[in-house]
Amino acid sequence: MLINEKDQLEFNKLLEGAFKGDKIAQARLKEAVTTDSLAPTMFVNAANVQFVSAYNEYDSIWPKIAEKVLLNDFRPAAYLSLNSDIASMPIDNGGFSPIQDTLPAIPELTPYPTLTYTGNGRFVEVGKHGARLQFSFEAIVNDDWNTIEKLPTDAGRLAARTEDLLVLMTLFDPRNKGIKTELNRQLDLTKVPAEFKGEAVAGANGKDARISYGAITAARWQALNTKSESGRTVTVPGGFALVCSPAQAQLAREILAIREIRTTNGKTTTISTNTLTDIEVVESDLIGTIVGDDAWALVPKGGKAGDKTTIAKTSMRGRETPELRAHNATGTMLGGGAVDYREGSFDNDDVEIRVRQIAGAGLLNLDGVVLSAGGQTDHL
Repeated sequence: MLINEKDQLEFNKLLEGAFKGDKIAQARLKEAVTTDSLAPTMFVNAANVQFVSAYNEYDSIWPKIAEKVLLNDFRPAAYLSLNSDIASMPIDNGGFSPIQDTLPAIPELTPYPTLTYTGNGRFVEVGKHGARLQFSFEAIVNDDWNTIEKLPTDAGRLAARTEDLLVLMTLFDPRNKGIKTELNRQLDLTKVPAEFKGEAVAGANGKDARISYGAITAARWQALNTKSESGRTVTVPGGFALVCSPAQAQLAREILAIREIRTTNGKTTTISTNTLTDIEVVESDLIGTIVGDDAWALVPKGGKAGDKTTIAKTSMRGRETPELRAHNATGTMLGGGAVDYREGSFDNDDVEIRVRQIAGAGLLNLDGVVLSAGGQTDHL
């Protein structure tokens, strides 16, 4: 039987009143559950609305540093880029030298080169994440409204934080409690000219530094002066995001808010403008859990370096939002009719609610990415 939209809206208001402690609403809700065969379905609909609303309203960090990519299934998908096959060009090509990531010149009566999508060896995929909550029929009878009220909101928050975690794990390794050094994008002050690193203090082997004006400047210089894997110059027209823990976020914001930088060398004082003000600070307490409060990363905003995707947050097409579902093994009444799942299961009067989320993340391109594990105390 279909549910009338008006009836669903009225039920939602009744449920909201019950959650807020309205005794009349609670009594009417109990009556509806026992007399209206559509009440169980309407309750699940209302709970899912609240769940998805909490998921959407959570202030996720991943949209600031990653691009959303939709996959069709659970199989790993290769990252492909459109490239011209320069090898098929004539040796002299009429004096025109082909430049990568552009369309080559075609002299008279010269064959057109082939464009192909090629992979860089990296893959993205999605996986299942979730949990279930079990509580007793007695808890329902005892009017434990606070528990029921919090469940959709808390589950939505957990789902949103899971996506943030997946994206952050493309940069930081929770198993080793460190940055992903295998990416070969560690901040290396030995490669940065002195004028671009100021008084930043490097850690072991000249690598890593805690957040400071000099360290951030050095990281941006390294990001823009490290050639891409295809050999091209890196461009980040959308700007950078500084990803750090809340313990470092305030310091980072203060540094980026500075208007003038004064440098004194003997009797000479040089005043220059702060060139870092366009960098956005993105903070997450998950960083402290994954790797420690001192670690940070400089990455392109929105997961894009030029036309290349750097960090991808993956979802399955048609299943982009998480799902809240109740276990409905309640049996049927002897006289016929469905039994509300909150009446408890047939076996032991338990009530189970499950959240399922299909999501993933991957680092597809290293352009504009610099990582630092922190370490030494730096100076401005």
